[in-house]
Amino acid sequence: MKDARLVAANLRRRPGRTVLALLGIACALLMIVLVEALGSGLDAVLSQADAARTLIVYRAHRYCPQTSSLPERYGARIAALPGVESVLPVKIFLNNCRASLDVVAFQGVPADAALALRGVHVVDGDAQGFAARDDAALVGASFAARKRLSVGDRFRFGGIDVDVAGIFHDPSPAREGVILTHLDYLQRSGPVSRPGEVTEFEVRVADPARAREVADAIDAQFARDEAPTATRPESQFLQGATRDLRELLRFARGLGLACGLVVLALVANTVVMSVHERSAELAMLRTLGFTGRRLGAQVLAEGLLLAGAGALLGLVAAKVVLSLTHLTLGAEGVPVSLLASPALFVEAAAFALATGAVAALVPALLSARRPVAAALKGA
Repeated sequence: MKDARLVAANLRRRPGRTVLALLGIACALLMIVLVEALGSGLDAVLSQADAARTLIVYRAHRYCPQTSSLPERYGARIAALPGVESVLPVKIFLNNCRASLDVVAFQGVPADAALALRGVHVVDGDAQGFAARDDAALVGASFAARKRLSVGDRFRFGGIDVDVAGIFHDPSPAREGVILTHLDYLQRSGPVSRPGEVTEFEVRVADPARAREVADAIDAQFARDEAPTATRPESQFLQGATRDLRELLRFARGLGLACGLVVLALVANTVVMSVHERSAELAMLRTLGFTGRRLGAQVLAEGLLLAGAGALLGLVAAKVVLSLTHLTLGAEGVPVSLLASPALFVEAAAFALATGAVAALVPALLSARRPVAAALKGA
């Protein structure tokens, strides 16, 4: 107990230095958690269970929903191909094709087919109300939380006005960040007024092992039409759509490594300066019966306490930021929410404590082994 009070008192001696170190560690942990939360969100999007059975039929040589345009009548011809279980035409309108922090993605779909084929679960509001009104919309839970939308609200973007008829959960995390509208309504709305045209088709195949064969058959069917297609498994499509985000994540993880080095430097600097200022005091404690091992343990505890307190501040800040902002990154119409599980917070805290222990280890060993006479002389 006495040792714990001594460790806390040592950190309070220079409050300005300690506070700056705590804030630096907290900022570094906040950055690390946000980066890994993006990684978790991307993993969730790319590992959805049904992706192996779903093909995305897109306009050939087009890489943005705003430029992909296919005749809606293609749907009947695709449905007639062997191995095809269902076809869902989708019209997409979004604010930005590239990586964006505030992606707004409308998806126009046939109401009944979308609810049945996608496994949409309306958790607030009424699916029948959505089906009954042309200008009604179902809003993904992630998007509703980010924009603070409730059932009965009216949402407007890009000349498209919709009434929120319900809020839904979807088995695919990416789809919880979109707004579902009626296909014909979105086809006739605002800047995307093109009746009879869709952005893509979601094709469910009966046998996942034949997905590549069905994809080739679809592309061969329309190879000489006015709008040739490029068909890929949904997992491959999502890999391509999120390539910008994956590059961003790779760069951000480099920054996360730098943040780890910042934590190491801050703890080491604070502990070394503290030990240097107290060298005579540590020598006096040795003369009073404190062993070198006990003094070294105190210095090590000082580093752990500093790293732990800074990590706690950073993790609380990360929890608040994620809870209040519902951060979502999107690219090419695929929203990716930042997902921070309890395990991620535990791992971040363990990383901070391990870094603090490593940073304080050398000063702790020096304190334990330094001769008393040399310490009293300030050598």
